[in-house]
Amino acid sequence: MSDGTIAFLILLFSVFGVSSITNVYRQRRSYKIQLKPNCLLTRHPIVFVTGPRSIFYFKKYWNAYPEILTEHGYEVFTLHLPWSGSQRGAVLQKFIREQEILKKKYHFICDEITSAELHPHFEQSGAVASLTQFKSTSPNDRQSKNLLLNIGYTLHTLRFIHQRLPTSDDLGVHFPIGASPLLKRMQVLAEQDFLA
Repeated sequence: MSDGTIAFLILLFSVFGVSSITNVYRQRRSYKIQLKPNCLLTRHPIVFVTGPRSIFYFKKYWNAYPEILTEHGYEVFTLHLPWSGSQRGAVLQKFIREQEILKKKYHFICDEITSAELHPHFEQSGAVASLTQFKSTSPNDRQSKNLLLNIGYTLHTLRFIHQRLPTSDDLGVHFPIGASPLLKRMQVLAEQDFLA
């Protein structure tokens, strides 16, 4: 083997290693979040819709947010769309049509980019109780002391270099700082469900 081939193989294994480690690390992490007492629960389940993914960011797109809502008693699902491309809309449309036939409604949560990309599929659908564009309330994309997570998310954003992606704070990559605003939004949806 030539030196160039060996260098390429080392680079390939390094990229694969970073990809695997960051995804497994995010998947196995746990958080200690204090439960908010007496949450009014939504009548309809909550569906987190995955945004653009890559080999560097594909497991647990929303990190701890679905688990936090589940711990508070909400019925939560994650709709795993294809990583990128036009098939994302087709898969979402198929899911929505199936739920309309079953006469089920859901509260959908998307990041800002996914919401803009798939907004036509959510309009005028009997299966959509609400659509929430979730964006972190942090003033900027704070960098964690965890260098591995920073590297993994930066490599993920390079995959979509010509597209705007959610910040790492929007997705709770480092810590679910948006949990409190998300819970407040769920309370509003629960009140709307109750009054409807």
